[in-house]
Amino acid sequence: MKQFFVFYALIFFCAINSFAQQNEQILFTIDSESYTVDSFLDSYQKNIELVENDDNSISDYLELYVNFRLKLKAAYDQKLDTLPEFQKEYQNYFKQIADNYISNGEVTEKMIAETYERYKTEVRARHILFKISEHEEDTIQIYKKAKSVKKRIENGEDFEKLAKEFSEDPSVKVNGGDMNWFNAFKMVYPFENATYNLEVDEISEPVRTQFGYHIIQKTGERKSRGEISTAHILVFENDSLSDPKSLIDKIYKKLESGEDFHELAKQYSHDTNTGKTGGYIPAFKVGGLNSKTFENKAFALQNPGDYTEPFKTKFGWHIAKLIEVKPLEPLAEVEREIRRQLKTSSRSKLLNSRIQSNIEKNYDIEINPNARNYFLNQLDDSFKKGKWKFLTESNIPEEYFLKIDDYQVGFQEFGEYLQKKQRMLGKMPNFEVIVDESIDEFVYKELIDYHKTQLMDLDESFAKKIMEYKNGILIFDFMKKNVWQPISEDSLKQKEYYENHREEFKSDAKIKTLIVTSSERSNLRKVKKALKNNQDITELNDEILENIIQENLTLKLNSSKLPEDLKLKTGLSKIYKHNKQFLLLNIEEILPSKILEFEKVKGKVINQLQTEREKELIENLRNQYNVEVNEEVLKQIEQ
Repeated sequence: MKQFFVFYALIFFCAINSFAQQNEQILFTIDSESYTVDSFLDSYQKNIELVENDDNSISDYLELYVNFRLKLKAAYDQKLDTLPEFQKEYQNYFKQIADNYISNGEVTEKMIAETYERYKTEVRARHILFKISEHEEDTIQIYKKAKSVKKRIENGEDFEKLAKEFSEDPSVKVNGGDMNWFNAFKMVYPFENATYNLEVDEISEPVRTQFGYHIIQKTGERKSRGEISTAHILVFENDSLSDPKSLIDKIYKKLESGEDFHELAKQYSHDTNTGKTGGYIPAFKVGGLNSKTFENKAFALQNPGDYTEPFKTKFGWHIAKLIEVKPLEPLAEVEREIRRQLKTSSRSKLLNSRIQSNIEKNYDIEINPNARNYFLNQLDDSFKKGKWKFLTESNIPEEYFLKIDDYQVGFQEFGEYLQKKQRMLGKMPNFEVIVDESIDEFVYKELIDYHKTQLMDLDESFAKKIMEYKNGILIFDFMKKNVWQPISEDSLKQKEYYENHREEFKSDAKIKTLIVTSSERSNLRKVKKALKNNQDITELNDEILENIIQENLTLKLNSSKLPEDLKLKTGLSKIYKHNKQFLLLNIEEILPSKILEFEKVKGKVINQLQTEREKELIENLRNQYNVEVNEEVLKQIEQ
């Protein structure tokens, strides 16, 4: 909740950090602090949807804006920013923002552009894997073996046969080396990069990844389809009087006879979230749903309006319909997600190396030339057992290990880093690899940490962003202290409010009923007659049974499955026309609305009390501080 609130709070800070530098007209003041038209309008334009009135009036937004500024001023006056809890949270946010800020540079932009280009195209490849250790340096024999197998493929031998003979990828037994279709981020970067740089049917030279050497053949390339919007009708396995397969087949028969898919979804779909709106499902890409079967069926549909035959997933029986194919979004809309994935994919090492090179331009950096050999001489077999300990401080060289401008890191710090690293290593590479990689990692870490301490002075935009987040955290703490926590901890006040507002906490009225539907009124007349005579519906002739659908359900009175003019009484109803079907109900029981127990509505009680307390708080703040709005200026900007 706190992260969401901080994000929400930033809405009001997007333009208020440069008040001191602006010379625009003053819109309002709070005591001695002035707030300009320019900053207010910038915030208003970016957040116009927050204004509750339909006309999105400036005066309504100004009230929200002033209230927010009052809370912030009160928070500073209460010195909430000096509390240890606040400082800890602020430092955590500072680190997160700084990490994110450092990662956004020219190097990152180039990798984002490359990745986006690859989003536009899907490639297919097959490979033969020759495993070697990630840190293995003597790989000539494995490399030669990979080259010889490549030669055999080029001479006409069957790729799949050779893959099953030589590949050490465990999946080769079932896929013959085929990696299927993929695009950016689906494979480790060297594999992906090699595949995209091949022509279709071309075979690569041995490609080194963390898994070993690969011989890759690109077998296909196609334009990415983007994402699709669909709708579906879902029948659960055991939520109907009818056999679920029989029910979905009857619905499919109605579709085939020309009935409307979305009206059928409203009436018959057991997916309560989508059924009431016609079965529509949010758009998704390949890999975006928790059902490969549904995805495959949906992506196989070619034209909007096409629908599948009934098929089964772990959720039940579906009929899926293609609504729309949405092409790849513009770069601006997917850039954030690409940035996130860059940090967690095999591209990260390459990205970090290039970022480091850029940062190093700002500082004088020096690694002690004697450091590498010194630490190589310190390592022994105990390191391989995870029991190596660095020397005591009295025996450590007093020289620097690393210099960044005037900042120095000693041998002790790197020795402790190396000691911790031994516990994180799996298969142990040789000591030269360990020391070299550790020095690289340690220097990168120290350089980034030092760079963070300089960012406020080096970059004005970063300094402003930090202030935005600081104020967002502060507002959260202010609301927690003055509104949310006092109410959530006052159980007596909660119960008192509940007793005084019991009528506001009622359950929805419901009915337990049999619903029988058909496209023809005559079928339901016969069903109604049978039910009046206490006859079992299953005894009706096959033609009627084939053209009716019956369900036993418990429904809220506002359910989309029920007619709006339903007469609420037990027993058989009249025959209604609803959702382009004829409908008959046999209501077994009416479950009336009732006042819910306190524990079941406690959250709602707390929420309503907090809303009231916030209103009181704003009123008190407006009495405590002198707020003056320049009405003439306000009239000018409202015109």
